Amino acid sequence: GEAGPVLKFRNYKPKGEDLKEGVLPKASAPKELDVGEPGDGGKVDVKLDVAPKKPNWDLKRDVAKKLAKLERRTQQAIVELIKEKVAKEGDDG
Repeated sequence: GEAGPVLKFRNYKPKGEDLKEGVLPKASAPKELDVGEPGDGGKVDVKLDVAPKKPNWDLKRDVAKKLAKLERRTQQAIVELIKEKVAKEGDDG
């Protein structure tokens, strides 16, 4: 005949006698935890790179176009000021 699914119980304690054979033994944590070399004082070498290396990279990306436009306008303003200064000195001299 058909055997059907095999039931396994990890945390449940069945009340029926026919289900008690499916109870698994309790899982236990390992007795010793491997933390590295014996001479390093039990230091665990764990590197978690959760945060980005440069947290404002997206801001720089979004502002780059505006900064380029501003830089062009600044250069044009400086050239205009220099031309005015030269023209003023040329009129005086």
